[in-house]
Amino acid sequence: MRLSVPRVLRLVSLVSSVRNRLLNALARVFTGKSLALDWRGIKIFNPQAMQIGDYFSSGPGLWLESVGGKGRLVIGNRVNFSNDVHVGCAYMVTIGDGVLVGSKVLITDHSHGEIDARGPREAHLAPNERTITSKGGVSIGADVWLGDGVCVLPGVTIGAGAIIGANSVVIRDVPAGAVWAGVPARQIWPRG
Repeated sequence: MRLSVPRVLRLVSLVSSVRNRLLNALARVFTGKSLALDWRGIKIFNPQAMQIGDYFSSGPGLWLESVGGKGRLVIGNRVNFSNDVHVGCAYMVTIGDGVLVGSKVLITDHSHGEIDARGPREAHLAPNERTITSKGGVSIGADVWLGDGVCVLPGVTIGAGAIIGANSVVIRDVPAGAVWAGVPARQIWPRG
């Protein structure tokens, strides 16, 4: 007997759902925290340098990394990540309570090599061989919303309640309650 493609996809989805529920239940037993993770494609590097609050949820493709175990990552309570979110830290990344993060978002406090007035300092090396440097930590306040495709770069503070529009690149501090968008991101509300 042959099954239709939609029926097979539904069956696979059901198996995946059961697996996620089981893994989240096990995580609750071992951590005491409620998690709602889609465990497909999860990558966690150096978890000993991370603190994750209660009621954390994430879609598939979550990537959390403390570079060399030296960076510190702190995620508050009731934080929701969508699909394919990458948070990398070599120094410090803090994400406040109630933050909503869209799909394909990058939050990073570091880069491969330094650039000065003469250009990249280690230009003779391939990017993955350059020294990892940080221009400062990233701090995202409570109740911030980062739209799909947002990139938050090193040394940035985003104030509580701010909204960052889809596909924006945040290179400087964002005040609380403001709406920013663009490349590089700039304030679009309230108008100054």
